[in-house]
Amino acid sequence: MPRIIESPTIIEAAGNKPKRIEEYVGRVNSSHSQVSVARMVSPAGWIEPGQRPEFMEITVVLTGRVRVEYEG
Repeated sequence: MPRIIESPTIIEAAGNKPKRIEEYVGRVNSSHSQVSVARMVSPAGWIEPGQRPEFMEITVVLTGRVRVEYEG
């Protein structure tokens, strides 16, 4: 059955500066464990510890830029 998600859930982010995460679909807002759809607003210079999420995470950069460091 389709379900309307009226608004995102705000999630606190780890990192060196305040960052806003608005989750529309994922563990918190819709109980989906395999995918996360969220809008994130990060300040310039924001960094976070490395991650290995257990779900599909896709990042789309609408403005600004993102620097990704990875193993391998």
